[in-house]
Amino acid sequence: MDKTTVQQRRLISLLSVILVVLVLSSCVGVRLISDYDEATDKSLTAIQQKTDDFVAALIKKAGTADAAFDKHKDFYDDIDQQLRRLEFRVNSIPKNDKTISLVKKIRLVILGEGKCSDEGNSLRDMHCIADGKEKGPSPMALDISRRNINQTISAALSLELAKKQGLEQNK
Repeated sequence: MDKTTVQQRRLISLLSVILVVLVLSSCVGVRLISDYDEATDKSLTAIQQKTDDFVAALIKKAGTADAAFDKHKDFYDDIDQQLRRLEFRVNSIPKNDKTISLVKKIRLVILGEGKCSDEGNSLRDMHCIADGKEKGPSPMALDISRRNINQTISAALSLELAKKQGLEQNK
């Protein structure tokens, strides 16, 4: 056999191997995001419901001593605990950066940076600053805060539900 024929056969063999590798690699799905997590879904829903119920009750009490920040510290402690548990869970799931980021935003819109601040935009900040500390924030401010909280939680929940839908479609 001449040298050119051997080289052609080697080239054909190499191209065949490359083609097979390309075909096989196109069949393998690459995961860029974590799978759906039911516990995260349920936690997000529980946080949304609890916060929404709290804001609705606070709107009814706005302008009275019953809306004072000191009377509602338990809510903020409870929601902080729920968020810490959720943060622990989402941080432990590989390829979950988007959900982690959204949960951080949920913490910021509800609790802010962790201390009362005139510059903060969280529900807690509005409630514990001078204007809202004794009689609670105004109903309009509470309604705006509730919309911000619901939009942020909705984004995280939508992501989880999209993961679930993708998981079901891949079955």
